[in-house]
Formats: sequence, C-alpha cells, structure tokens
Amino acid sequence: MTRPVRIQITNELGNRQTLPSDRSQFEVIPGGEGVIFLGLGPEPELLRNHFPDVREARYVECPTMTGQIRNFEARVPVDYTPLPPEEFTPELARQSTVLRYRPGLKAFPSFWAPLAARTAACRLPKTAPSRVVWLPSGEGDLLGKELTLAFEEKGYQVRTLDPETLERSPGTELPALLSRERPALFFSINFKGLEPFGLAFHLLREAGVEVAVWLVDNPFHILTSVKTGAWKEARLFVTDHSFIAPLIRAGARRVTHLPLAASPPLFATGGSLPEHARDLGGRLVFVGRSEFPKKSKFFAGLTPNPRILEEAVTMLEKGERPHFHWWQEHIRATLWPGNEIRHVGVGAEVAGYAWKVRCLAAAGPEAVIFGDEKWGQISEITAETRSPLDYYAALPAVYRAAAATLNVTGMQLPAGLTQRHFDVWCAGGFLLTDANPGLQIFPEALVEQIMFKTPADILPLFSRFREETPEKTELREAWRKHILSDHTYANRIDTVLTAAGLE
Repeated sequence: MTRPVRIQITNELGNRQTLPSDRSQFEVIPGGEGVIFLGLGPEPELLRNHFPDVREARYVECPTMTGQIRNFEARVPVDYTPLPPEEFTPELARQSTVLRYRPGLKAFPSFWAPLAARTAACRLPKTAPSRVVWLPSGEGDLLGKELTLAFEEKGYQVRTLDPETLERSPGTELPALLSRERPALFFSINFKGLEPFGLAFHLLREAGVEVAVWLVDNPFHILTSVKTGAWKEARLFVTDHSFIAPLIRAGARRVTHLPLAASPPLFATGGSLPEHARDLGGRLVFVGRSEFPKKSKFFAGLTPNPRILEEAVTMLEKGERPHFHWWQEHIRATLWPGNEIRHVGVGAEVAGYAWKVRCLAAAGPEAVIFGDEKWGQISEITAETRSPLDYYAALPAVYRAAAATLNVTGMQLPAGLTQRHFDVWCAGGFLLTDANPGLQIFPEALVEQIMFKTPADILPLFSRFREETPEKTELREAWRKHILSDHTYANRIDTVLTAAGLE
C-alpha cells in the first residue's frame, strides 16, 4: 500500500516538521453552536469530509505556516471565514465549539499555545485565588523540602505536584487541578512541571496564576529543552547574577537574582555521623560528586576545542577562571534556540573538572572525600575517598565534625555559589572556598579570611584554621550569624513574593 505523502514545513525553531492531515489530528472541544477551528491543518480541502456536519465555521490560522503551503487560501472551504487571533476572546471561545489542530502546537507554539490555553481556561469554574503555592517536585528532587518549609514559614500552603505528569499531559492535568483551586503562585525549578511548548505556562497565566521559574543551574543549558519563546515572558530567577544581562539580551523581560540559601530547620541542628564518618577531627573534608547526573548524555559527542582548552588549563594554574562566559566569548554560540550552546558548556565542564581535580589533589593525603568512586581512580588525588553521605541525615553532622569543609566551584556558573556556601555555616561547620565573584553577596571582611585563589593556597589556609582557636570560633560565629540573618530560604522567598507582587 502506498503511504500518503505528508506536507513538510519549517517550524518555529527552524526545523523541518511533517504535518499530518487525518481527522484524528483534531481535538473537538464542545461548546455552543458556532464552530471555530484553531488551525485547519495542511490540507484544508479535506475538512468537509472530516466534519460533514460543519457547514459554516470560522478559523484562526498561523500565517507562518500557511505561507509555506501552496494555494492554501484557495483550498479552504468557501463557508469558512478567517478570524483574527486577537478576536478569539475568552467569551467567544467559551460560547463556541472549538476544533483544534493538535500538531500546530508543536510546530508554532508561540502562536498556538496562548489560544489553546484560552480555550481550556475559559471553561474552568470561577475560583477565588488562595494562599497556595504549587511546587512541581518529585521525591528527592532538588530543593523541594527547603522551599516547602520556607513558603510555609511565610504563611503559604504548598501543594507538591508530580512534574512528569504535568509535563506529559498539561492540557488535561492542569484544568482538573485549576477547577478545584487557583493558587497564588506556580513555582518551577528549572522549568520542572512546564512542558517544552508553553501550553502549561499560558494555561496558568490565562487562569490568573503567577508563574515563576527559578533557574538554579546554567540557564542556557536548561533552555535547550524549551521549544517556545514563552520563556521570555516568564518571571525568571537565577542563582548566578552574571546571567541576568545575557538572558535579557536573549529576550527575557523579567530576571531577578535569587542565590541559593540555608535551611535552618534542616541544617541548623540534627544529623548524625554514619560509621564511615567518625574520625573527622582535624581533617579537611570535601563532599561532592565527580560529575552531574546524565552528564555524558547531555554532552554526547562533544569535546572542547583543544586550543581553547589548553589556554583554559593555563589560566587554572594562575588561579584564573575559564568559566562559561569566557568560553562563550571564544566560541560565540547561539544562546537559544537549539543545542549549539552545549559546545560552550562542554568546555566549561571540562575546565571545571580540571579545577576540582587540581584542588583535591592539593588537599593532600589527610583530606577526606565523600563522593562517588571515580574520585579514587584519579592518580593525582591522594586524599582518602569514602562513599557518599545522606544529604539531610548525615551532612550537618559531618560539617560540624570536620576541622573544615572544602568548597570547589565549577565553571558552569561564573558567579554561582553552591549549597556548601550556606549549609556548612548553618550547621556550625567551617568553610574554605575558592575565589568566585558570587561571594560578593557576603561581607568582604568575612570572605577574605576563608578564600583561596590557587590550589597551592589550600593547605596553608587549612593549617591556619585546622585547630579550634579563638580566631576560628569568632569567625565561625560571625559567618553563622550572617547566614541565619540574611541568607535563609525564608529570605529568598521574601524576594520571590515581592518580585511576583504577592507581598
């Protein structure tokens, strides 16, 4: 049997996409007697056969698509009347039966997602806004506990939602949830719970829900999975302030600095030492994995430019940072859309790994590394390597028991801080950290005493603070007081609520 020839177009992101035209591609959304098509598909002349009962209709079409299909207007049934998208109001959508061409959303999401969202939102029951935050977060997900506690401290009820379910079926899951309550805020970490084509974002916005996205990791790496420019309209927060200007140049409208923080309920007290962490007195400790999860998949087939990498390694020896922005200056990749920016990221990742290896090697044989087994396979590292720790059950106690905890910052976030910058002091530990522009959020008088610039500086700095002296005790207390006063997740939620106009 001969397979049907399907029409191909160039979609919103510049990629070729096949558009099917069979009846199953249309979703029927019941309403009044009037019929409105949201997209006619690539072969509008077939619609009489697909929907024989529809004699007259209005239709909204995407000009970018129709302009690519030969004689499109001439093939539209004569009793079908064009409807400008701005006239597809919530009132009209609610009063009409809507036939939506599903593939249009993935082809031109910036055009179709707002209209599809309006169709769904206008059919929801009216619900009053509630002091509730929706937080897409799976079991053990990044920052779920910390944010829940912080929002609750500010008087908000937190509803934890399964992000995978939301991303898989936003058109059915979100209307069902919104029919029961209207939250004040939908707070997403790294776009979790928001599918790539913007339907969830626009549906929430049509329903009157504030949507905020906290880009905890490298923003442009996260955006490689986003297929619509709707991200530019979202209220964005970044842990690294150095990405604010690049994001705005790329089209973002609202970007706010929101660093990581401490969670006193989880780290200020508690925790117990596991069996493999009971001899840490007088020792320098490092806690961390050798690479982020699924790193090989994210950077599959990519290696840094050898010439640029050689220059980067030379910089490391001098204590300089060949970070993500430095690599971008050399490569000039497209920030968005697409995956080209990963060519920049792989360079920063390899440089960051080389920096960590140099620092851990310089920590010497008396240091202890809690992490994956790969650390023990690196010949330059002579520190004792031990298995990973439970983050909440063991880390606070480990930070308190160690003479000092070593922090080594990667190169993906040029001015980003890690959880160690906050957790160690909150738990009552003592931190030594590499130089990083992100440290500017702390008082200079505190930072300069615990900061090193080159790997060779690590052991002399540790020797200064290895023993418990009055100087060390006073410095630790000053740091802890500052963190608990100005850098908790409750502080960060104040920033979020103010930026979102909720407080």
